[in-house]
Amino acid sequence: MFSKDHSGELQKLVMDMWNDDTESFAKLYCLTVDDTFNYCRHVFGDDKEALESVTEIYENVLNDILSLKDPSLFSAWLRRISFDVCYRKTMNGCSSEVYELFNPDDFSSLPFLEQQIIFLYDIRELDEKAIANALGVSKNLVKNHLLSARNHILQLHEADNGTE
Repeated sequence: MFSKDHSGELQKLVMDMWNDDTESFAKLYCLTVDDTFNYCRHVFGDDKEALESVTEIYENVLNDILSLKDPSLFSAWLRRISFDVCYRKTMNGCSSEVYELFNPDDFSSLPFLEQQIIFLYDIRELDEKAIANALGVSKNLVKNHLLSARNHILQLHEADNGTE
């Protein structure tokens, strides 16, 4: 999803932001906003909703940058913030039936990549190719992680049914 070509530059900009350099935020924004918008656009399929989400995401980045312990993790941290904002906005508009099918405890026990993939596939109803494009990974990786996520959730359901 986010380019690794700028990782050294992003790390420096994060450290500069830690030192209250306001221009660093603008530069960091410029380097990452296109990927962030594209991710949100894939999730929502709507430019307006994607733009609103991007605004919220970067407000979170600006407000919480000091909570980032390692500047080399900025891209992963931004990815997590982006997912959390999109997930919350999507789930706020979902019916209670979705919550019953999509147990939050089961979902949160999945590795982050699997959370993204199963969310995009089952809730946002994107196909594997669109998910691969949104996440910047191969279609094969999407297939493998989707299968792994489903197996993980199935194991959790079997364990729950065995203890009742």
